[in-house]
Amino acid sequence: MKWLSTEIPVNSTILDLSQALATDQILPIPIANILVQRGMDSYEKAKHFFVPKKEHLHDPFLMKGMDIATQRILQAKLNNETILVYGDYDVDGTTSVALMSLFLQDWEIPFESYIPDRYTEGYGVSFKGIQHAKDIGAKLIISLDCGIKANDKVLFANKLGLDFIICDHHTPGAELPDAIAILDPLQSECSYPCKELSGCGVGLKLASGVTQTFVAAGLPLPAPDYDPVEKYCDLVTLSIACDIVPIVDENRVIAAMGLQKLRTNPSLGIKAIMNLSKIERKWDINDLVFFVGPRINSAGRLKNAKDAVEVLLGKSELLSDLANDLHDANDERRNLDTEITIEALKIIENDSTYAQKSTTVLCNPAWHKGVIGIVASRLIEKHYRPTVLFTATEDKLVGSARSVMGFDLYSALEQCSEHLVQFGGHKYAAGMTMMPENFPQFQADFDRIVAEKIQPEQKSPILSIDHELKFSEINEKFVRIVQKMEPFGPENLEPVFMTKNVKILDAATLKDTHIRLVLQHNNVSIGAVGFNMAQKFWDLQESVVHIAYHLNVNTWNGKNTIQLILKDIKAI
Repeated sequence: MKWLSTEIPVNSTILDLSQALATDQILPIPIANILVQRGMDSYEKAKHFFVPKKEHLHDPFLMKGMDIATQRILQAKLNNETILVYGDYDVDGTTSVALMSLFLQDWEIPFESYIPDRYTEGYGVSFKGIQHAKDIGAKLIISLDCGIKANDKVLFANKLGLDFIICDHHTPGAELPDAIAILDPLQSECSYPCKELSGCGVGLKLASGVTQTFVAAGLPLPAPDYDPVEKYCDLVTLSIACDIVPIVDENRVIAAMGLQKLRTNPSLGIKAIMNLSKIERKWDINDLVFFVGPRINSAGRLKNAKDAVEVLLGKSELLSDLANDLHDANDERRNLDTEITIEALKIIENDSTYAQKSTTVLCNPAWHKGVIGIVASRLIEKHYRPTVLFTATEDKLVGSARSVMGFDLYSALEQCSEHLVQFGGHKYAAGMTMMPENFPQFQADFDRIVAEKIQPEQKSPILSIDHELKFSEINEKFVRIVQKMEPFGPENLEPVFMTKNVKILDAATLKDTHIRLVLQHNNVSIGAVGFNMAQKFWDLQESVVHIAYHLNVNTWNGKNTIQLILKDIKAI
């Protein structure tokens, strides 16, 4: 792994910011340096960063189409029309459907929710779903986290006399669907300031806009203190975490609010999943990504995502049992994930031409459609290159793609679109369908296009180092300030620090996989833990090393101790 320092030379901006943010003493220069690296180069920006508030959220009516969408939902309310709430089957889609369903329930608007079956209907809006809306007498469909490329499906809905509101955050195609309103910050001529909302985030903006419209029309709030942002920010935070959207701007504000709600008063459905944890957790973004998210996703991958929505709604008398079912499905998913990963790695091992390729593109009709996206990510951990895995569904191949840091996967797929029936996604992840006979040419063209576009620095994993520290600079106050930079995620990653020429005073393995060290630098000693690093450490066989790490405070028996969480170790 290559280390790349992002630290910048100390300048007047850093010095001034350090002084401006002083409390009992000036803000440590390394913290001010990191803030300036991340665009917080003024007191006002840094203040908003450290103290995100609901007041920092943007007016929903800045989003193109919001006025039309809210007026149409007001019409549905006044006419007692049934709305079909339609969403995707991943975490972003299921949280979106849960949020909008609960919101419509708050306002006593008739609705039914719909999640397509991954295997019989595929990704996005389906003809079957639209027909279902017609069959139940719905007059309006609201799609969430999907629909921006559903031109033919929306045309079908129009022919059936159904109105369509699209709430999406994916990249639009050249021609937009003929919906009565489209809410997508990425559509042309949309001046909405935050372009990186999750699908559920767009749904929350619609809920906020509808609330304003209803109040302006004289409708009483469901409760005196009713606010959809405060009520449903934990659902949106879950989507932000699991859809890997940048935690900046509105996403940072919502995530900060949502994490606070998760730790104090979580929605009943999310709480039921949190209760499955056998260990005490902080319930930060990582806990959502690696514990809550996979259990919600397991329903859509192996069963039906409607089960996940039912849990997220938190209304069932069997809520605990339903959450346990998600837990069991996740165990089954992990077994499939491991099995298919082994098979895929074997195919790569037996491919004599693999070393000359810039991509990993594999196909096995027997692979489980619900886990190929996860396996694609696993393969990138082993072979760092853009990856697409295909399996078969009826007469077509269905693919899931993942990218490496910095490489625009969606753009590369656009240039191969002649081989695809359809595709959708964003820079780092995408899904697609293709006729089987097109696979060889797609494989060749995709590899050629990636080879032409990928930059040298995108061909191997890079560990960005925010700042070089001396152990003498690390104390509890410094660690607390770093922790105030949470929530961490894309575009606000947890800072990685580096210290050179560190002595190893003591070392031990934990479960033969992890390492626990006592390290010393300039006569200052600090404990460290390296997860899944035991083999790498013993291979080094060095007594003085360079280390890269996160800062952590370990609490044991009521005592706080600073601890380094190692990211990498290098020989001098």
